[in-house]
Amino acid sequence: MSTVADVIIQKIADAGVDTIFGLPGGENVHIMDAIRAHGIEFVLVHNESSAVYMASAYARITGQIGVAVTTLGPGILNAAAGVGHAFLDRAPVIVLSAQMWEQILPGHTHQVLDQAAIMSPMTKASFSLSAENVHDTMKHALRLTRIGSPGPVHLQVSKQVCEHEAAPPRMKLLSSALDQQIELKPSHAELVKSQQAISKAKRPVILVGLGLEPQRPYAELKELAEALNAPTITTPKAKGALPADHPLAVGTLGLTRTDPAYEVLAEADLVLGIGFDVVELVLPWDQTQAKNLIWMAPWANVDPVLPAIAELVGSMRHAMLQLTDSGGTVDFGWGAERVRQFKAKQAQIELASPAPGRMRPQDVLQAVKSAVPHDTLVTTDVGSHKILASLEWPAHVPNSFFLSNGLSCMGYGVPAAIAASLAHKRQPVVAFTGDGGFAMISGELNLINELGTPVIIVIMNDEALDLIRSAQNRAGKSTFGTEFTNPDFQKIAEAYSIPFQQVSTAESCAAAVEQAIAQNTPIIIEALIDPVSYPTTPQA
Repeated sequence: MSTVADVIIQKIADAGVDTIFGLPGGENVHIMDAIRAHGIEFVLVHNESSAVYMASAYARITGQIGVAVTTLGPGILNAAAGVGHAFLDRAPVIVLSAQMWEQILPGHTHQVLDQAAIMSPMTKASFSLSAENVHDTMKHALRLTRIGSPGPVHLQVSKQVCEHEAAPPRMKLLSSALDQQIELKPSHAELVKSQQAISKAKRPVILVGLGLEPQRPYAELKELAEALNAPTITTPKAKGALPADHPLAVGTLGLTRTDPAYEVLAEADLVLGIGFDVVELVLPWDQTQAKNLIWMAPWANVDPVLPAIAELVGSMRHAMLQLTDSGGTVDFGWGAERVRQFKAKQAQIELASPAPGRMRPQDVLQAVKSAVPHDTLVTTDVGSHKILASLEWPAHVPNSFFLSNGLSCMGYGVPAAIAASLAHKRQPVVAFTGDGGFAMISGELNLINELGTPVIIVIMNDEALDLIRSAQNRAGKSTFGTEFTNPDFQKIAEAYSIPFQQVSTAESCAAAVEQAIAQNTPIIIEALIDPVSYPTTPQA
């Protein structure tokens, strides 16, 4: 018979998981041994939140479930930021933590916390595993991560329970609820209402969000957009769903209250929300929703409920194929022509000049883009650079742009890039990070060489928490508590045996990236920037 630890890891392996991220404690010894015995790769991180960031990015790329392991007490608390990220970014992640043996409670209180109370508000469920329930609970938990809106599930188990013999499963599920969800076809009546609304629309817009995963109906999205001649806008986590250079690709919204793409959205008389989730929006949807909405997603319109004239729940691929022939005649100048005009207007915007010896952040993005293949994966940390990259990085392939958006956690970008490279057969990945975010995760740099992941880290060095400093300036307040002195990034890179280059021109930045790509090696690039041209910087 198998122990509880064996059953836990066997169920995880059976779900297709081949890599687990974590930072174990003494209470995890049986779990760790089971991971080793089942041949699953274990990535040892230096902060528990990094483990969950990495698990969520790994899940996004592989289409599987991500798994993170932590110890009890401070371990699960340190993981909380990552768990909150997975919850609001709808990432299917199992968070497996240690806990004290129930038989010594409540008299023992050292490192004991009510983990269920902590985790329940930001997970789909929190379960305590036992010898009696481990088979059934593991099966349920793994499915729960991906049923409905995906999200994390928390599991806790003590060292003593892990070594117990697992009881046989108590129930036998005849079919997978996940399979039923994916195969579910939207209601015929709702399809008819959608077809009628589309046939009457003169200025339809498609708004694509994070719910496009994991069904990934990219070809059907392109076919639908072209059939309806509908300008297509993405939220940050859906960038690349329609290639950035497609004539109908408008751009991205959700970063600020005045994103340029809102101009086109405001003109629409019908919005097809495909996998759309308002968790990605800074501007509340009720302030922009002045038109009819068709809801299309694998899950119900419930969190929150958005006013919609039709709700297509289930297979988005099936729904889009049914709607492709529904288009009427759009207004003259709409569709591809409206997108062309919009992009021409954006191209005419003049950017402020940087200070001597500094670059505009836009110049950094352009330099990196010129030096990498068009399908290169990109991650971004949180800050002014996240807003810029989300708005202006031209993603040409789906599922190639990664960020923490719902919760917006600093410290996400570099760990996610390492996991993305690992999941993507150790291909180069670009990580844009601010100097503040980089300081949070420098301990993870050792993973780059340990795992052989050629990550290109671009540090936007402006010696400040610029997004907060800009908010102070916009409010007419003095800059206070948001500026700092950076360490010697070259010495940090040398300590981890990672090549380094400081750059202050677009040419030197592009050359550094080109060399890293050509040699398939990691690099840390310190880009000396002037934040004067960030979208969030107050203009004179």
